[in-house]
Amino acid sequence: MVRQLEPTRTGLPLQLYFFTSITEWKAFENLQSDIFDHVYAIVRRFGLSMFQSPAGTDLERAGGNAVISS
Repeated sequence: MVRQLEPTRTGLPLQLYFFTSITEWKAFENLQSDIFDHVYAIVRRFGLSMFQSPAGTDLERAGGNAVISS
């Protein structure tokens, strides 16, 4: 199931929902990784791109001197 959230200045956030009968944590994490590998591999075929803030390109532009605080 895919849910669209309110658009922001950086794009249209999506939430992906999956249901599984897997209850063992490591197997669940592996399945989750596989799902996102497929999403990352196919997204450009739809003319879309992934975005995360801060993005890797943000850090590259900062010359690798960016400070990340928690």
